[in-house]
Amino acid sequence: MEAPLEITFNATNGTSLAGTVALPKAAGPHPAVLLCQGLSGVRHLVLPEVAAHLAGAGYASLRFDYSGCGDSGGVRGWVDPQQRVRDAMSALAILAARTDVDASRLGVYGHSYGGPVAIHVAAQDERVRALATVSTPGNGREMLRAPRPAWDWLALKQRLDEERAAIAAGQPPTVVGIEEIFPFSPAFAAKYAELKAKDGGTSAIAAGTGLGVSQFYLASVDLMAAFDPQGAARGLTHCPTLLVDGAADDTAPIETVQPVYRAIPGPKSWIILDDADHNSLDTEPGLGKALGHVVGWFNQHLA
Repeated sequence: MEAPLEITFNATNGTSLAGTVALPKAAGPHPAVLLCQGLSGVRHLVLPEVAAHLAGAGYASLRFDYSGCGDSGGVRGWVDPQQRVRDAMSALAILAARTDVDASRLGVYGHSYGGPVAIHVAAQDERVRALATVSTPGNGREMLRAPRPAWDWLALKQRLDEERAAIAAGQPPTVVGIEEIFPFSPAFAAKYAELKAKDGGTSAIAAGTGLGVSQFYLASVDLMAAFDPQGAARGLTHCPTLLVDGAADDTAPIETVQPVYRAIPGPKSWIILDDADHNSLDTEPGLGKALGHVVGWFNQHLA
C-alpha cells in the first residue's frame, strides 16, 4: 500500500470534512471502495485495517470523519445518521472523481453503525456496483430498543418527550454519555475496556468524539430512531449486497438485522460467523476473517 494521502473536501452544506485515501502500490486507475465508520464517526479506528486489506487486494479506498467528529468541521455532539449519509455521498463523489480511481467500479463498505449509512449511500447512487457491511445494526428504533428492558425503554421515551419540550422552550440540549443513548452489555463493556487499554478503542465507542469522551446530545435519539436502513435496502436493485455479522453480537443482534436482509432485492448474501461478537469483528483475527469475505465479494462484483 502507498503512503496514505490526507485530503479535505466539503459536505453539501459547506462543512469541511477530513479524509484519508489509501492506494494500492500498482498503477491505477483502481477499483475503489468508500469506507463508512461506525458510531464513533472517526476514520482512525478500525478503518485503517480495512483500508490495508483492500489495498492489498488492489482496491483504493477513502475513509473520512463525519461532520462534528474527529478532524472534520461541524457542530459537535450530534449523532445524525441522515447527515452522515449526506457526508458519505460527498465522500463518494470525491472518490469517484479521482484520476487514479476507476469510477465504473465503485463499492461501499460500512462498519458497525456505518452499515446503515452505507446501505443508504449504495441505494441512492446507482454507480455503486457492490456493497458490504460488517456488524451492521438494523432499523434505528429496534437498535435502540433491543438492549433495553421494557421499563427502561418507556423511561427513555418519557425523557425524550421532556427533552423536546425543554428545547422548544429555549433550553440548551442535554449532554449525556453514550451509555445513556445506547446501553452496552456488561460483556461488551468489559471487552471494550481491554481494547481501549490496548489500542485506543473500537468502532462503537471512541475518545475525541462529540463534546468529550463519548458524549452526545440526548436529542440524537430521535434522529437515530428515525433511521430506516430497511426502507433504503429496497432500493438496492442495482447493487449486490453482502452482510457479515457475528452470531453472538449483543450490540447489533442478528435478529434486528433480519428485516433489513429480507428487504434487499438481491443478489445478496448474509454470512453469520459462529462465536463472533461485535468486538471480535473490530480486531484481529475476527476482523481479518470478516474482511476475507468482504474482499471476495468485491472481487466477484468489481473485478
